[in-house]
Amino acid sequence: MLGMSLYELFLASPTMVVLLVCSIITIGFAVERSLFFHSTRTNAAKFMKGLSPLMQKGDTRSALRWCKDSNSSVGRVISQGLTHASLKRDELLQRMETAIEVEQVEMERNLSVLGTMSNIAPLLGLFGTVIGIIRAFADIATAGAGGSAVVAMGVSEALMTTAAGIVVAVIATIFFNVFVRRIRTRTVELEDAREEFFNLLNTTKQTRSFSNETTAQQKTVTETVDSTVEACAKITEEVEEPDTSGA
Repeated sequence: MLGMSLYELFLASPTMVVLLVCSIITIGFAVERSLFFHSTRTNAAKFMKGLSPLMQKGDTRSALRWCKDSNSSVGRVISQGLTHASLKRDELLQRMETAIEVEQVEMERNLSVLGTMSNIAPLLGLFGTVIGIIRAFADIATAGAGGSAVVAMGVSEALMTTAAGIVVAVIATIFFNVFVRRIRTRTVELEDAREEFFNLLNTTKQTRSFSNETTAQQKTVTETVDSTVEACAKITEEVEEPDTSGA
């Protein structure tokens, strides 16, 4: 590298040190977000499939335990719906939308750092380029000649900082776009799970209502039959009394 080691380049260019720090920050937050999404991933369709029979049976406690054990975004959103299932639809919808927004904020945490790095890294590289060119012209003025050996240090610093800034920006942009796409996908999954939860809740309520109506009808029929039997028994007794007295 024109007789200059990487260590010497870092010593000669403070901009390279700044870009090194930016690269460490970028990789660190990229790894942190990757671990977060990996640890909280779940199959929303499979989750709702396991929740459905619990809701149909009316076993709210087991359903809440199922949500808690999943340790996922969809589990936390649905648990809000189960906890406040007695509310009106509009109020319940608002609570679940708030839960989805909370999950979005958690998923977007530290994502702004990657976005910032993807924007400022090229600018830092350009800044290092300008500093390198300024140093090259200063070396020319000091040496009084324009040979390649005089300007090699400044040009090398300028090119290396530009390249380093582009590399950091590319890495940060790739991870940023991947995570943004993943957040959008999870948000859609949460919204689909919310709609499926409302469908299950309505079905469960209709089933319970039909069961209560059937029970009430059966009770009414039983009471009617009992009343008819009692009335018949009384009539029989009234009919039998004269015969007994006549004898």
